[in-house]
Amino acid sequence: MALPRRKISKIIGSDITCAIEVGFTPPVNGIAMLKLKNPRRFCKKRVGFQTQRALICFAGHCPPHVNSHSEQTMTQLATLLSIYTDVFGGDLLRYILGAGGTYLLINVMLARRLGAQKIRPSAVPQGQILREILTSLRTVLIFTAAGTSIVLGARAGVITIYQDIAAFGWTYFAFSIAVLITLHDAWFYWTHRALHYPPLFRRFHRLHHKSHQPTPFTSYSFDVGEAVVNAVYLPLVLIILPTHPVALFIFVTHMMLRNAIGHCGIEIFPANAKGKPVFGWLTSVTHHDMHHAHARYNHGLYFSWWDRLMKTEHPRYLTEFARVAPRLPVRIVKTAFLVIVVGVGMLASQGHAFDLKGHYASPGLGVIVAFEDCASNEAMKCGRLVWVWNKDDTPHAQVGDMILTELVFDGTVWEGALRDPETGRTYRGSIRQSTNHQLTLKGCAGVFCAHQTWHSTQYLKTVLKRHGN
Repeated sequence: MALPRRKISKIIGSDITCAIEVGFTPPVNGIAMLKLKNPRRFCKKRVGFQTQRALICFAGHCPPHVNSHSEQTMTQLATLLSIYTDVFGGDLLRYILGAGGTYLLINVMLARRLGAQKIRPSAVPQGQILREILTSLRTVLIFTAAGTSIVLGARAGVITIYQDIAAFGWTYFAFSIAVLITLHDAWFYWTHRALHYPPLFRRFHRLHHKSHQPTPFTSYSFDVGEAVVNAVYLPLVLIILPTHPVALFIFVTHMMLRNAIGHCGIEIFPANAKGKPVFGWLTSVTHHDMHHAHARYNHGLYFSWWDRLMKTEHPRYLTEFARVAPRLPVRIVKTAFLVIVVGVGMLASQGHAFDLKGHYASPGLGVIVAFEDCASNEAMKCGRLVWVWNKDDTPHAQVGDMILTELVFDGTVWEGALRDPETGRTYRGSIRQSTNHQLTLKGCAGVFCAHQTWHSTQYLKTVLKRHGN
């Protein structure tokens, strides 16, 4: 029964909580809950944020005062600054270790030993490295903004960053890394070629080519426009590609190291006995170094296939590569490659189906569903409606009805039919495990899809016990 606001105001005092996000509080275990006539408006006025369905009250957690609009704004700005600062620290450290570490190891410590592999005999012009470092710091600031948008997108549910590798499996984990790298190479090639269009080059790409003889520090030496073009790739691709944090770390680390090595000016990629690249599908140091000498050619970042397909690879590339590349027996390379492939295969084979069972609550505690084996086929899973907050909100399903049916595990997710108890419509959909206590449901009608995050009631019960006294 809904209580009037005047009565609620008398009930709520300093010893009664007037706010806990409903998605984290289960309607079980005898906890008293007050269902308001206008909970969204009341909660916003009382504690400064909106709930989806109702205000849940229990002893001991009432905010001492109502936050003003200015206080909320300051809190949001402080949170944004905190995220930006954390991301900036990681991006700056990656540049320092990637560019600085590559320079220290290859261009300083091993310079004499690798002297025969140096692509150009001349020295780097005085002052170039300092300029590159200063402009790279600006690039780090721009990349940090992109990283911050990823964090905010993940919190808003626009971007999926899952925490448990088992939720998608090791096969998908490896696949996501490969997709990130392959798409980034394509993005780089085509945007890079566009930036060489004369009007764009003068405004957005000239600074990078001021480093006619590149160094590892050239890797981030961009004009503002070029930095933005490079930065937006990752937030855009993550909107459609669920990714694990470790996969992201591997991608950005690979990106930084390949970029720094590609600008180091000393060829470290091996050639066979005939001087041909052992890894012909990869761009070598010579490949990108020739781009800085001959800007019309060699636009690729990681792979050489776009340049070959579009006939933008320099005609003397293989000759120049053979001149400086170290010779390495092919047998050793093939053995190492085989070991890597076997290792990746063993990791991929460890992926397994998560057991879809237990009780889960929808956002706002609209419904609670129990997952169980389907009666018609025990290899499939079904979801039974066992509780609803308000029967009027679910006119097309009653407690006891199956609203998720014929869910089959495809190696990464459970796929089947999802029936909306509010509209009665049935959608094709999937369920994946985000964490041990959290499911992500995806329902699609044609090309249009929506996502929901459900929490285990056992987890919600634990949270309530932890904070209920």
